[in-house]
Amino acid sequence: MSPIPMRHEAMRIAGRKVDTVDRVPVYYPYTGEQIGSVPAGTAEHAREAFEIAAAYQPTLTRYERQKILLTVAKIIADRKAELAPIIVAELGISLNDALYECGRAYDVYTLAGQMCIHDDGEIFSCDLTPHGKARKIFTTREPLRAISAITPFNHPLNMISHKIAPAIATNNCIVCKPTELTPLTAIWLADALYEAGLPPQMLSVVTGWPADIGDEMITNPNIELITFTGGIPVGKMIAAKAVYKRQVL
Repeated sequence: MSPIPMRHEAMRIAGRKVDTVDRVPVYYPYTGEQIGSVPAGTAEHAREAFEIAAAYQPTLTRYERQKILLTVAKIIADRKAELAPIIVAELGISLNDALYECGRAYDVYTLAGQMCIHDDGEIFSCDLTPHGKARKIFTTREPLRAISAITPFNHPLNMISHKIAPAIATNNCIVCKPTELTPLTAIWLADALYEAGLPPQMLSVVTGWPADIGDEMITNPNIELITFTGGIPVGKMIAAKAVYKRQVL
């Protein structure tokens, strides 16, 4: 018996629910029964998400970012009885393990919230050599156009949180593509982040088969950084196709 009622979800493209006729089924690994489905998205869906992300210019203050991150941490903690069974259903782990993962995600967003209020700029003195002058150089960090995040089946909440939380903390827009094996948790999380106050343009979750949507998650011209967690063969393929894009593999 499935731990949850059947869930047929839509993608979240900048907060908008986007569906398709073709679906990707999601199964409960413990019994093999279908427990839900998500849209079989295409390259066009990912392209739209990246265009929205690149066009949007986040203006969140450090205080506002911290508030969003701490709020979503509280949502996860308060609703773990709702969230954990979704993790159980699509991953096939025990309820205790799923609850532990909720706790880990709570830690991720809490830590990101604590860190984002610290100024990440730097100051360098120029008078360090005989020809140096009594000047100082100030540096500041600016958001990228768009981040592409690709996540695996294990730890469907914690893995994607490790990509989303730093993006929010640094005022970046991110497009996430969870594996087709465990996409339901990522969609739940997107809704929680929108509820926490995240501007919808800063986060999209697209779903689909790798053959249909994978290349766009790597080669789209608006991507300035790709973050991937998964197997070595796929990581090598991403490194080859991403060429000069920044990569965190």
